[in-house]
Amino acid sequence: MDNRFNAQPIPNNAFSSMPVADKGTSLPPFTKQELASFRHKAEKPLYCFMVFINVAVIVAAVICSIFAYYGEGPLTGEAGEWIIRNLFGASSENVEAYAEVLFILIMLPLILMAAVYLYYAQYRANSIRITEKNFPEIYQVVEDYSKRLGLKRVPKIYLTQENGVLNAFSTFILRRQYIVLLTDLFEVAYLEHHDLESMKFIIAHEMSHIRLRHATFSYQMSILFANYIPILSSTLSRAREYSCDRVAQHLVGVSGVEPMLALVVGKHLYKKVDIEDYVKHCRETRGFFVFLLNMLSTHPIMPKRIQALLKGSGSGRLFF
Repeated sequence: MDNRFNAQPIPNNAFSSMPVADKGTSLPPFTKQELASFRHKAEKPLYCFMVFINVAVIVAAVICSIFAYYGEGPLTGEAGEWIIRNLFGASSENVEAYAEVLFILIMLPLILMAAVYLYYAQYRANSIRITEKNFPEIYQVVEDYSKRLGLKRVPKIYLTQENGVLNAFSTFILRRQYIVLLTDLFEVAYLEHHDLESMKFIIAHEMSHIRLRHATFSYQMSILFANYIPILSSTLSRAREYSCDRVAQHLVGVSGVEPMLALVVGKHLYKKVDIEDYVKHCRETRGFFVFLLNMLSTHPIMPKRIQALLKGSGSGRLFF
């Protein structure tokens, strides 16, 4: 562990120097340069690499399917058979099988689109939408952050119950994005600790996914097949989480440690955790299987994530 974590952790008020809008005032939207500086340094290179893999898989499947189906062209004969045999482990005689591959490549986005709309319908039908009249304090936060992030439209936010699960997430329907907040996490702002700052951080994090274009149909389609490569896809996901944590810190002006601790110990106890002692014992959270767990996780394991939040700048650790 770096020496910086031997010192006393940064409290929330250490982020008070970040510009945060007061009630009745507004700050200018983040510039592209500012947003770029908040991104994890590995996020864009990883994304570009996965797009390359995705395109390569599609092109290879289409070419091999066409040659297998028509049985003619510049890659027929030994060359065509070599491609099919080595890329797909079959001979060029399996015409129908490779015609089906081409059909799947065409139909899969349409099937996924239908699934996405069905998923959205579920939340529209079984949730309460946050509006100017339903939880207006939260709606005002979303409206303010939308302006600061430079979003063209205020994303819809739905509040729903998930049997005590503490979570929130952003997702999409084609060109629109929306956010789902689970009630147990939402209650920290209204019932348990009247902790609106933690709720703001969570909302800011999810809105950052929207602003950084993580929660879009085109983004997900561009890495659809590459997402099946476990360690590569999970590493990109962790980089995205670090990026959104950093944007949220600058939006809200707090470290974001307390809402992360709420995910660890729950809404009743997170205020009682000694952060300094927690960070001290993060040094014991290591070893091969901890490393492997982090490698396979879509989110950074909590010790690494909290250390990155306390650092307050730069990029969090993806591996060690």
